[in-house]
Amino acid sequence: MTQTDTEFDYVVIGAGSAGCVVARRLGEAGCKVLLLEAGGPDKSPFIHVPLGYSMLYNNPKVNWCFSSEPEPHLNQRRLFQPRGKVMGGTGSINGMIYMRGQPEDFDGWKAQGCTGWGWDDVLPYFKKSEDQERGASEFHGVGGPVSVSDLPSPHALGEAFHQASENLGIPRNDDFNGAAQLGTGYVQTTTRKGRRWSTAAGYLRGPAMQNITIEKFALAERLIMDAKRVTGVAWSREGVQHTARARCEVILCGGTFSSPHLMLRSGIGPAAHLRDTGVEVLHDLPGVGENLQDHFGIGLEFESTLKATVNDLYNNKLRGGLQLLRYLLFRTGPFADNGNYSNTFVHSSKDIPTPDMMVTFMAWCTTEDLKPHPFSGFTILAEHMRPQSRGHIRLKGPDAHTDPAIQFNFFEHEADHRAAIAGLRLGRQISQTQPMSNCVKREISPGPEVESDAEMVAYCRQNGLSLLHPVGTCAMGTAPDAVVDTDLKVHGLSGLRVIDASIMPRIVTANTNAAAIMIGEKGAAHILRDAIA
Repeated sequence: MTQTDTEFDYVVIGAGSAGCVVARRLGEAGCKVLLLEAGGPDKSPFIHVPLGYSMLYNNPKVNWCFSSEPEPHLNQRRLFQPRGKVMGGTGSINGMIYMRGQPEDFDGWKAQGCTGWGWDDVLPYFKKSEDQERGASEFHGVGGPVSVSDLPSPHALGEAFHQASENLGIPRNDDFNGAAQLGTGYVQTTTRKGRRWSTAAGYLRGPAMQNITIEKFALAERLIMDAKRVTGVAWSREGVQHTARARCEVILCGGTFSSPHLMLRSGIGPAAHLRDTGVEVLHDLPGVGENLQDHFGIGLEFESTLKATVNDLYNNKLRGGLQLLRYLLFRTGPFADNGNYSNTFVHSSKDIPTPDMMVTFMAWCTTEDLKPHPFSGFTILAEHMRPQSRGHIRLKGPDAHTDPAIQFNFFEHEADHRAAIAGLRLGRQISQTQPMSNCVKREISPGPEVESDAEMVAYCRQNGLSLLHPVGTCAMGTAPDAVVDTDLKVHGLSGLRVIDASIMPRIVTANTNAAAIMIGEKGAAHILRDAIA
Protein backbone atom coordinates (compact mmCIF):
# COMPACT_ATOMS: atom_id res chain seq x y z
CA MET A 1 0.00 0.00 0.00
CA THR A 2 1.42 3.38 -0.99
CA GLN A 3 0.11 6.69 0.24
CA THR A 4 -0.16 9.62 -2.18
CA ASP A 5 3.08 11.52 -2.69
CA THR A 6 3.63 14.64 -0.62
CA GLU A 7 5.86 17.55 -1.61
CA PHE A 8 7.90 19.98 0.45
CA ASP A 9 10.68 22.47 -0.16
CA TYR A 10 13.08 20.36 1.89
CA VAL A 11 13.00 16.85 3.31
CA VAL A 12 15.21 16.40 6.39
CA ILE A 13 15.91 12.78 7.32
CA GLY A 14 16.69 12.33 11.02
CA ALA A 15 15.52 14.44 13.97
CA GLY A 16 18.80 14.17 15.85
CA SER A 17 21.30 16.74 17.08
CA ALA A 18 21.87 18.21 13.60
CA GLY A 19 18.51 17.41 11.98
CA CYS A 20 16.45 19.40 14.48
CA VAL A 21 18.75 22.38 13.93
CA VAL A 22 18.41 22.22 10.14
CA ALA A 23 14.63 21.83 10.25
CA ARG A 24 14.25 24.81 12.61
CA ARG A 25 16.46 27.14 10.62
CA LEU A 26 14.75 26.27 7.34
CA GLY A 27 11.31 26.53 8.91
CA GLU A 28 11.93 29.95 10.43
CA ALA A 29 13.10 31.14 7.00
CA GLY A 30 9.64 30.30 5.66
CA CYS A 31 10.53 27.03 3.91
CA LYS A 32 8.12 24.09 3.99
CA VAL A 33 10.00 21.26 5.68
CA LEU A 34 9.28 17.57 6.23
CA LEU A 35 11.25 16.13 9.16
CA LEU A 36 11.36 12.32 9.21
CA GLU A 37 12.30 10.48 12.40
CA ALA A 38 12.51 6.69 12.65
CA GLY A 39 11.80 6.79 16.39
CA GLY A 40 8.99 8.18 18.48
CA PRO A 41 8.46 11.12 20.83
CA ASP A 42 10.92 11.87 23.65
CA LYS A 43 8.39 11.14 26.40
CA SER A 44 10.37 8.70 28.55
CA PRO A 45 11.12 10.26 31.96
CA PHE A 46 14.58 8.69 31.79
CA ILE A 47 15.35 11.01 28.85
CA HIS A 48 14.65 14.15 30.85
CA VAL A 49 16.19 13.16 34.22
CA PRO A 50 19.92 13.64 33.55
CA LEU A 51 21.14 10.59 35.47
CA GLY A 52 18.40 8.51 33.84
CA TYR A 53 20.43 8.04 30.65
CA SER A 54 21.90 4.80 32.00
CA MET A 55 18.38 3.37 31.68
CA LEU A 56 18.39 4.22 27.95
CA TYR A 57 21.70 2.51 27.15
CA ASN A 58 20.13 -0.68 25.81
CA ASN A 59 16.46 0.27 25.58
CA PRO A 60 15.24 -0.62 22.07
CA LYS A 61 12.23 1.70 22.40
CA VAL A 62 14.53 4.72 22.01
CA ASN A 63 17.77 3.13 20.84
CA TRP A 64 18.93 1.38 17.67
CA CYS A 65 21.10 -0.93 19.83
CA PHE A 66 23.66 -1.53 17.09
CA SER A 67 26.76 -3.70 17.56
CA SER A 68 30.02 -3.68 15.69
CA GLU A 69 31.38 -6.59 13.76
CA PRO A 70 34.05 -8.62 15.62
CA GLU A 71 36.96 -6.25 16.15
CA PRO A 72 40.14 -7.90 14.86
CA HIS A 73 42.50 -6.04 17.22
CA LEU A 74 40.29 -6.38 20.31
CA ASN A 75 40.17 -10.17 20.59
CA GLN A 76 37.25 -10.38 18.14
CA ARG A 77 34.89 -8.68 20.59
CA ARG A 78 31.72 -7.00 19.31
CA LEU A 79 31.22 -3.49 20.70
CA PHE A 80 27.72 -2.38 21.60
CA GLN A 81 26.69 0.88 19.88
CA PRO A 82 23.69 2.69 21.37
CA ARG A 83 22.31 5.33 19.00
CA GLY A 84 19.18 7.39 19.50
CA LYS A 85 15.97 6.30 17.77
CA VAL A 86 13.77 9.04 19.20
CA MET A 87 13.14 12.75 18.78
CA GLY A 88 16.46 14.41 19.54
CA GLY A 89 18.40 11.38 18.30
CA THR A 90 21.48 10.35 20.24
CA GLY A 91 21.34 13.77 21.92
CA SER A 92 18.31 12.40 23.81
CA ILE A 93 20.14 9.37 25.22
CA ASN A 94 23.77 10.51 25.58
CA GLY A 95 25.74 11.76 28.58
CA MET A 96 24.93 15.42 27.76
CA ILE A 97 28.55 16.65 27.93
CA TYR A 98 29.03 19.91 26.04
CA MET A 99 32.52 20.12 24.60
CA ARG A 100 33.48 21.57 21.24
CA GLY A 101 37.05 20.51 20.57
CA GLN A 102 40.25 22.49 20.07
CA PRO A 103 40.64 25.37 17.59
CA GLU A 104 43.41 23.28 16.04
CA ASP A 105 40.86 20.55 15.19
CA PHE A 106 38.93 22.86 12.91
CA ASP A 107 42.00 24.61 11.56
CA GLY A 108 43.18 21.10 10.68
CA TRP A 109 40.00 20.57 8.65
CA LYS A 110 40.72 23.81 6.81
CA ALA A 111 44.31 22.73 6.13
CA GLN A 112 42.94 19.50 4.59
CA GLY A 113 41.05 21.56 2.01
CA CYS A 114 37.81 22.23 3.90
CA THR A 115 37.81 25.96 3.19
CA GLY A 116 35.43 27.86 5.44
CA TRP A 117 35.60 25.34 8.30
CA GLY A 118 38.50 26.73 10.33
CA TRP A 119 38.07 27.79 13.96
CA ASP A 120 37.24 31.41 13.14
CA ASP A 121 34.62 30.15 10.67
CA VAL A 122 32.85 27.73 13.04
CA LEU A 123 33.01 29.67 16.34
CA PRO A 124 30.12 32.00 15.37
CA TYR A 125 27.88 28.96 14.84
CA PHE A 126 28.82 27.43 18.18
CA LYS A 127 27.93 30.74 19.80
CA LYS A 128 24.71 31.12 17.79
CA SER A 129 23.41 27.78 19.05
CA GLU A 130 24.36 28.37 22.69
CA ASP A 131 22.56 29.70 25.73
CA GLN A 132 25.49 29.70 28.14
CA GLU A 133 24.55 29.77 31.82
CA ARG A 134 27.68 31.80 32.63
CA GLY A 135 26.80 34.56 30.15
CA ALA A 136 28.21 35.82 26.88
CA SER A 137 31.94 36.10 26.25
CA GLU A 138 34.53 35.91 23.51
CA PHE A 139 33.92 32.17 23.36
CA HIS A 140 30.27 31.83 24.39
CA GLY A 141 26.82 32.94 23.31
CA VAL A 142 23.51 33.49 25.05
CA GLY A 143 19.96 33.28 23.81
CA GLY A 144 20.51 30.31 21.51
CA PRO A 145 18.39 27.16 21.57
CA VAL A 146 20.96 24.93 23.34
CA SER A 147 21.12 25.40 27.10
CA VAL A 148 24.65 24.84 28.44
CA SER A 149 24.86 24.56 32.22
CA ASP A 150 27.32 23.91 34.99
CA LEU A 151 26.84 20.80 37.11
CA PRO A 152 24.48 21.65 39.99
CA SER A 153 27.05 21.19 42.75
CA PRO A 154 30.67 20.13 43.37
CA HIS A 155 31.38 16.46 44.07
CA ALA A 156 33.74 15.23 46.79
CA LEU A 157 35.40 12.65 44.55
CA GLY A 158 35.55 15.07 41.64
CA GLU A 159 37.29 17.62 43.85
CA ALA A 160 39.81 14.98 44.91
CA PHE A 161 40.41 14.08 41.25
CA HIS A 162 41.07 17.73 40.37
CA GLN A 163 43.39 18.31 43.30
CA ALA A 164 45.37 15.15 42.58
CA SER A 165 45.74 16.25 38.95
CA GLU A 166 46.94 19.68 40.08
CA ASN A 167 49.38 18.07 42.49
CA LEU A 168 50.86 16.33 39.44
CA GLY A 169 51.48 19.70 37.80
CA ILE A 170 48.34 19.85 35.61
CA PRO A 171 46.69 23.31 35.69
CA ARG A 172 43.10 23.91 36.73
CA ASN A 173 40.78 24.67 33.80
CA ASP A 174 37.29 25.99 34.45
CA ASP A 175 36.25 26.08 30.78
CA PHE A 176 37.28 23.39 28.30
CA ASN A 177 35.50 25.46 25.62
CA GLY A 178 37.48 28.59 26.40
CA ALA A 179 40.98 29.78 25.59
CA ALA A 180 42.68 26.39 26.07
CA GLN A 181 41.74 22.78 26.69
CA LEU A 182 44.76 21.66 28.73
CA GLY A 183 44.01 21.10 32.41
CA THR A 184 41.59 19.62 34.91
CA GLY A 185 38.08 20.70 35.82
CA TYR A 186 34.35 20.06 35.76
CA VAL A 187 32.43 19.58 32.51
CA GLN A 188 29.35 21.46 31.37
CA THR A 189 26.23 19.75 30.07
CA THR A 190 23.32 20.35 27.70
CA THR A 191 20.80 20.72 30.50
CA ARG A 192 18.33 23.37 31.56
CA LYS A 193 17.15 23.75 35.15
CA GLY A 194 18.09 20.18 35.99
CA ARG A 195 16.62 18.59 32.85
CA ARG A 196 18.19 17.31 29.64
CA TRP A 197 18.01 19.87 26.86
CA SER A 198 18.36 18.14 23.48
CA THR A 199 18.03 19.91 20.14
CA ALA A 200 14.48 18.52 19.95
CA ALA A 201 13.69 20.45 23.13
CA GLY A 202 15.63 23.54 22.11
CA TYR A 203 14.93 23.92 18.40
CA LEU A 204 11.53 22.37 17.70
CA ARG A 205 9.42 25.13 19.19
CA GLY A 206 8.13 28.59 18.34
CA PRO A 207 6.68 30.10 15.15
CA ALA A 208 8.97 28.06 12.88
CA MET A 209 6.94 24.96 13.71
CA GLN A 210 4.07 26.11 11.52
CA ASN A 211 6.32 25.36 8.53
CA ILE A 212 7.64 22.00 9.78
CA THR A 213 5.77 18.72 9.40
CA ILE A 214 7.17 15.99 11.66
CA GLU A 215 6.59 12.34 10.86
CA LYS A 216 7.60 10.00 13.68
CA PHE A 217 8.20 6.24 13.41
CA ALA A 218 9.10 7.02 9.79
CA LEU A 219 11.86 4.79 8.45
CA ALA A 220 13.65 6.21 5.40
CA GLU A 221 14.14 3.22 3.10
CA ARG A 222 15.79 4.69 0.02
CA LEU A 223 16.45 7.95 -1.77
CA ILE A 224 14.54 8.65 -4.99
CA MET A 225 16.72 9.71 -7.90
CA ASP A 226 16.20 11.11 -11.36
CA ALA A 227 19.49 10.56 -13.17
CA LYS A 228 22.04 12.38 -10.98
CA ARG A 229 19.52 14.37 -8.99
CA VAL A 230 17.96 13.25 -5.71
CA THR A 231 14.31 14.26 -5.75
CA GLY A 232 12.82 12.64 -2.65
CA VAL A 233 12.70 9.70 -0.29
CA ALA A 234 10.68 6.52 0.05
CA TRP A 235 9.77 5.84 3.67
CA SER A 236 7.54 3.50 5.62
CA ARG A 237 5.60 3.32 8.85
CA GLU A 238 4.10 0.09 10.18
CA GLY A 239 4.41 -1.52 6.77
CA VAL A 240 2.69 1.30 4.89
CA GLN A 241 4.82 2.81 2.13
CA HIS A 242 5.07 6.56 1.56
CA THR A 243 7.02 8.90 -0.66
CA ALA A 244 7.99 12.50 -0.12
CA ARG A 245 9.29 14.82 -2.82
CA ALA A 246 11.66 17.73 -2.28
CA ARG A 247 11.31 20.76 -4.52
CA CYS A 248 14.75 21.96 -3.44
CA GLU A 249 16.85 19.37 -1.59
CA VAL A 250 16.92 16.26 0.57
CA ILE A 251 19.07 16.66 3.69
CA LEU A 252 20.57 13.56 5.35
CA CYS A 253 20.94 14.02 9.11
CA GLY A 254 20.82 10.36 10.15
CA GLY A 255 24.22 10.33 11.78
CA THR A 256 27.49 8.51 11.20
CA PHE A 257 25.92 5.08 10.85
CA SER A 258 22.53 5.77 9.30
CA SER A 259 23.40 8.46 6.72
CA PRO A 260 25.90 6.31 4.79
CA HIS A 261 23.69 3.26 5.32
CA LEU A 262 20.78 4.98 3.55
CA MET A 263 23.06 6.17 0.75
CA LEU A 264 24.42 2.66 0.22
CA ARG A 265 20.91 1.15 0.15
CA SER A 266 20.01 3.78 -2.44
CA GLY A 267 22.83 2.81 -4.79
CA ILE A 268 25.22 5.63 -3.81
CA GLY A 269 28.63 4.38 -2.75
CA PRO A 270 31.52 2.08 -3.70
CA ALA A 271 30.38 0.27 -6.84
CA ALA A 272 32.01 -3.08 -6.07
CA HIS A 273 30.47 -3.27 -2.59
CA LEU A 274 27.02 -2.32 -3.91
CA ARG A 275 27.14 -5.03 -6.56
CA ASP A 276 28.30 -7.59 -4.00
CA THR A 277 25.24 -6.87 -1.85
CA GLY A 278 22.73 -6.85 -4.69
CA VAL A 279 22.18 -3.10 -4.93
CA GLU A 280 22.03 -1.37 -8.31
CA VAL A 281 24.82 1.16 -8.68
CA LEU A 282 23.31 4.59 -9.35
CA HIS A 283 26.32 6.71 -8.34
CA ASP A 284 29.80 5.31 -7.75
CA LEU A 285 31.19 7.24 -4.77
CA PRO A 286 34.04 5.30 -3.11
CA GLY A 287 34.17 7.24 0.18
CA VAL A 288 30.64 6.49 1.38
CA GLY A 289 30.96 4.54 4.62
CA GLU A 290 34.75 4.90 4.81
CA ASN A 291 36.88 6.93 7.27
CA LEU A 292 34.97 5.75 10.40
CA GLN A 293 36.62 7.15 13.52
CA ASP A 294 35.80 7.03 17.22
CA HIS A 295 37.52 7.73 20.49
CA PHE A 296 38.94 4.69 22.27
CA GLY A 297 38.52 4.32 26.03
CA ILE A 298 40.09 2.10 28.65
CA GLY A 299 39.08 2.27 32.29
CA LEU A 300 40.66 1.77 35.68
CA GLU A 301 38.05 0.73 38.25
CA PHE A 302 38.29 1.35 41.98
CA GLU A 303 36.45 0.54 45.16
CA SER A 304 35.83 3.82 46.95
CA THR A 305 36.33 4.71 50.59
CA LEU A 306 33.67 7.41 50.20
CA LYS A 307 30.04 6.40 49.81
CA ALA A 308 29.41 9.17 47.30
CA THR A 309 28.98 7.23 44.07
CA VAL A 310 26.15 6.26 41.76
CA ASN A 311 26.67 2.68 42.98
CA ASP A 312 25.53 3.80 46.43
CA LEU A 313 22.32 5.25 45.02
CA TYR A 314 21.64 2.04 43.10
CA ASN A 315 22.49 -0.38 45.89
CA ASN A 316 20.77 1.48 48.73
CA LYS A 317 17.14 1.93 47.72
CA LEU A 318 16.36 4.29 50.62
CA ARG A 319 19.29 6.51 49.80
CA GLY A 320 18.49 6.43 46.10
CA GLY A 321 14.82 7.14 46.77
CA LEU A 322 15.58 10.16 48.93
CA GLN A 323 17.88 11.60 46.28
CA LEU A 324 15.24 11.02 43.61
CA LEU A 325 12.71 12.85 45.80
CA ARG A 326 15.22 15.67 46.19
CA TYR A 327 15.49 15.86 42.42
CA LEU A 328 11.73 15.85 41.87
CA LEU A 329 11.21 18.62 44.43
CA PHE A 330 14.22 20.85 43.81
CA ARG A 331 15.97 19.66 40.57
CA THR A 332 19.21 19.24 42.52
CA GLY A 333 21.38 16.40 43.75
CA PRO A 334 23.01 13.51 41.87
CA PHE A 335 19.97 12.86 39.65
CA ALA A 336 20.39 16.39 38.24
CA ASP A 337 23.85 15.62 36.82
CA ASN A 338 25.32 12.92 34.64
CA GLY A 339 27.83 11.18 36.91
CA ASN A 340 30.69 12.15 34.54
CA TYR A 341 31.94 15.02 36.61
CA SER A 342 35.48 15.82 35.71
CA ASN A 343 38.13 15.73 32.99
CA THR A 344 41.87 16.10 32.86
CA PHE A 345 43.23 16.94 29.39
CA VAL A 346 46.92 16.18 28.78
CA HIS A 347 49.41 15.28 26.06
CA SER A 348 50.00 11.53 25.82
CA SER A 349 53.53 12.29 24.60
CA LYS A 350 55.87 15.27 24.60
CA ASP A 351 55.96 14.98 20.81
CA ILE A 352 52.24 15.82 20.47
CA PRO A 353 51.68 19.60 20.29
CA THR A 354 48.13 19.79 21.71
CA PRO A 355 46.29 17.63 24.28
CA ASP A 356 45.16 14.29 22.85
CA MET A 357 44.25 12.40 26.02
CA MET A 358 41.13 13.02 28.12
CA VAL A 359 41.20 11.29 31.49
CA THR A 360 37.69 11.29 32.94
CA PHE A 361 36.42 10.73 36.47
CA MET A 362 33.13 8.81 36.48
CA ALA A 363 31.25 8.37 39.76
CA TRP A 364 30.36 4.75 39.12
CA CYS A 365 31.90 1.35 38.60
CA THR A 366 29.75 -1.00 36.53
CA THR A 367 29.53 -4.12 34.47
CA GLU A 368 29.63 -3.73 30.68
CA ASP A 369 25.84 -3.30 30.54
CA LEU A 370 26.08 -0.40 33.04
CA LYS A 371 24.79 -2.34 36.04
CA PRO A 372 26.60 -0.95 39.11
CA HIS A 373 28.79 -3.30 41.16
CA PRO A 374 27.47 -4.04 44.69
CA PHE A 375 29.94 -1.67 46.42
CA SER A 376 30.97 1.98 46.34
CA GLY A 377 33.03 2.40 43.21
CA PHE A 378 34.27 4.82 40.59
CA THR A 379 36.11 4.71 37.28
CA ILE A 380 38.99 6.72 35.88
CA LEU A 381 38.66 6.42 32.12
CA ALA A 382 41.58 7.09 29.79
CA GLU A 383 40.18 8.33 26.47
CA HIS A 384 42.40 8.62 23.40
CA MET A 385 40.93 11.55 21.50
CA ARG A 386 43.03 11.48 18.33
CA PRO A 387 43.14 7.85 17.13
CA GLN A 388 45.01 6.75 14.02
CA SER A 389 42.88 3.65 13.36
CA ARG A 390 40.10 3.87 10.76
CA GLY A 391 37.07 1.72 10.08
CA HIS A 392 34.03 1.63 7.81
CA ILE A 393 30.30 1.09 7.44
CA ARG A 394 29.02 -1.59 5.04
CA LEU A 395 25.74 -3.12 3.98
CA LYS A 396 24.78 -6.53 5.31
CA GLY A 397 21.99 -6.54 2.75
CA PRO A 398 19.71 -4.14 0.86
CA ASP A 399 16.78 -4.32 3.29
CA ALA A 400 16.17 -1.14 5.29
CA HIS A 401 15.41 -3.16 8.42
CA THR A 402 18.87 -4.77 8.42
CA ASP A 403 21.48 -3.13 10.65
CA PRO A 404 24.65 -1.73 9.08
CA ALA A 405 27.90 -3.66 9.36
CA ILE A 406 30.10 -1.50 11.61
CA GLN A 407 33.86 -2.09 11.73
CA PHE A 408 36.04 0.28 13.77
CA ASN A 409 39.43 -1.46 13.56
CA PHE A 410 40.23 -0.01 16.98
CA PHE A 411 43.80 -0.47 18.20
CA GLU A 412 45.16 -1.28 14.75
CA HIS A 413 47.96 1.29 14.96
CA GLU A 414 50.97 1.22 17.25
CA ALA A 415 50.50 4.93 18.00
CA ASP A 416 47.11 4.10 19.53
CA HIS A 417 48.77 1.50 21.77
CA ARG A 418 51.27 4.05 23.07
CA ALA A 419 48.55 6.61 23.80
CA ALA A 420 46.36 4.10 25.66
CA ILE A 421 49.29 2.98 27.82
CA ALA A 422 50.12 6.62 28.64
CA GLY A 423 46.50 7.27 29.58
CA LEU A 424 46.30 4.21 31.82
CA ARG A 425 49.52 5.17 33.57
CA LEU A 426 48.30 8.72 34.17
CA GLY A 427 44.94 7.51 35.46
CA ARG A 428 46.69 5.20 37.90
CA GLN A 429 49.08 7.98 38.93
CA ILE A 430 46.12 10.27 39.71
CA SER A 431 44.56 7.51 41.81
CA GLN A 432 47.78 7.16 43.80
CA THR A 433 48.18 10.92 44.41
CA GLN A 434 46.73 12.81 47.37
CA PRO A 435 43.90 13.47 47.99
CA MET A 436 42.55 10.96 45.42
CA SER A 437 44.58 8.19 47.02
CA ASN A 438 42.58 8.67 50.23
CA CYS A 439 39.46 7.77 48.25
CA VAL A 440 40.82 4.47 46.91
CA LYS A 441 40.18 1.32 48.90
CA ARG A 442 41.58 -0.90 46.13
CA GLU A 443 42.18 -0.96 42.40
CA ILE A 444 39.80 -3.53 40.96
CA SER A 445 40.92 -3.52 37.36
CA PRO A 446 43.26 -3.87 35.70
CA GLY A 447 44.75 -4.44 39.15
CA PRO A 448 48.20 -3.46 40.42
CA GLU A 449 49.71 -6.63 38.99
CA VAL A 450 49.14 -5.30 35.46
CA GLU A 451 52.17 -3.10 35.06
CA SER A 452 54.24 -3.75 31.92
CA ASP A 453 53.45 -2.26 28.53
CA ALA A 454 52.63 -5.72 27.17
CA GLU A 455 50.24 -6.43 30.04
CA MET A 456 48.51 -3.09 29.52
CA VAL A 457 48.12 -3.68 25.79
CA ALA A 458 46.58 -7.08 26.54
CA TYR A 459 44.21 -5.41 29.03
CA CYS A 460 43.20 -2.87 26.36
CA ARG A 461 42.49 -5.59 23.83
CA GLN A 462 40.19 -7.37 26.25
CA ASN A 463 38.53 -4.38 27.88
CA GLY A 464 38.87 -1.33 25.64
CA LEU A 465 35.65 0.28 24.44
CA SER A 466 34.20 2.63 21.89
CA LEU A 467 33.40 5.95 23.51
CA LEU A 468 30.33 6.19 21.28
CA HIS A 469 31.53 9.24 19.33
CA PRO A 470 31.53 7.90 15.75
CA VAL A 471 32.23 10.35 12.93
CA GLY A 472 33.63 10.58 9.43
CA THR A 473 31.73 8.16 7.17
CA CYS A 474 30.57 10.88 4.72
CA ALA A 475 33.73 12.93 5.00
CA MET A 476 33.93 16.50 3.76
CA GLY A 477 36.76 17.48 1.46
CA THR A 478 38.23 17.60 -2.00
CA ALA A 479 40.19 14.32 -2.01
CA PRO A 480 38.99 11.38 -4.16
CA ASP A 481 37.55 9.62 -1.10
CA ALA A 482 35.56 12.66 0.11
CA VAL A 483 31.76 12.35 0.05
CA VAL A 484 30.62 15.96 0.43
CA ASP A 485 32.10 19.31 -0.53
CA THR A 486 32.51 22.27 1.80
CA ASP A 487 28.86 23.21 1.28
CA LEU A 488 28.00 19.65 2.39
CA LYS A 489 26.63 18.77 -1.04
CA VAL A 490 27.28 15.18 -2.11
CA HIS A 491 29.95 15.04 -4.81
CA GLY A 492 28.56 14.32 -8.27
CA LEU A 493 24.89 14.64 -7.30
CA SER A 494 22.45 17.52 -7.04
CA GLY A 495 19.59 17.83 -4.57
CA LEU A 496 21.38 15.99 -1.73
CA ARG A 497 23.40 17.20 1.26
CA VAL A 498 24.66 15.45 4.37
CA ILE A 499 24.60 17.52 7.55
CA ASP A 500 25.65 15.59 10.64
CA ALA A 501 28.77 14.24 12.40
CA SER A 502 29.50 11.90 9.49
CA ILE A 503 30.95 14.83 7.50
CA MET A 504 33.87 15.37 9.90
CA PRO A 505 37.08 14.61 8.01
CA ARG A 506 38.84 14.04 11.33
CA ILE A 507 37.35 13.52 14.78
CA VAL A 508 37.42 16.46 17.19
CA THR A 509 39.29 16.33 20.49
CA ALA A 510 36.06 16.31 22.48
CA ASN A 511 32.69 14.65 22.86
CA THR A 512 31.05 15.11 19.48
CA ASN A 513 27.52 16.37 20.18
CA ALA A 514 28.40 20.06 20.34
CA ALA A 515 30.24 19.86 17.01
CA ALA A 516 27.27 18.05 15.44
CA ILE A 517 25.00 20.91 16.52
CA MET A 518 27.43 23.44 15.05
CA ILE A 519 27.46 21.46 11.78
CA GLY A 520 23.66 21.69 11.74
CA GLU A 521 23.79 25.46 12.19
CA LYS A 522 26.48 26.02 9.56
CA GLY A 523 24.95 23.56 7.12
CA ALA A 524 21.55 25.26 7.37
CA ALA A 525 23.20 28.62 6.72
CA HIS A 526 24.79 27.22 3.55
CA ILE A 527 21.40 25.96 2.34
CA LEU A 528 19.73 29.32 2.90
CA ARG A 529 22.60 31.23 1.30
CA ASP A 530 22.32 29.05 -1.82
CA ALA A 531 18.53 29.41 -1.86
CA ILE A 532 18.80 33.20 -1.90
CA ALA A 533 21.51 33.13 -4.55
